[in-house]
Amino acid sequence: MGTWGSGPFENDGAGDLLAAIRAGEFDIDDYCRHVDDEYLEADDAQAAIALAEVVAVAHGLRSAPSQLEGIDAAAYAGSLTTEQRAWILTTLGRAIADSDTSELHELWAENGPEDLEEWRAPILSRLESLRALN
Repeated sequence: MGTWGSGPFENDGAGDLLAAIRAGEFDIDDYCRHVDDEYLEADDAQAAIALAEVVAVAHGLRSAPSQLEGIDAAAYAGSLTTEQRAWILTTLGRAIADSDTSELHELWAENGPEDLEEWRAPILSRLESLRALN
């Protein structure tokens, strides 16, 4: 049984990503090449949301939650290139866009419009805040 929650770190995709970052095993360039440009799988969408949250913490847009223990968000965000940051924002937008491009959106939509909006609204707000930084 997988972890499933509306928060950015309340799922297995985010947990896997954070574990890989802690272990120094996450290569964002490999990850970018892995992600399909047409349809975003749920785990990839979850990881993109978590990456965006790490960047948000680094910029003081939110306080560091306990899930980021052992991760220096500022150092990680500082290591990202302009292109990598742009990719994170583009992928974050795709994750919440619609069910035709995002499996995660599709899964939340199956739960009903209230659950979809509960999940989507904070991510959209985060996306807007992060875009304003650029």
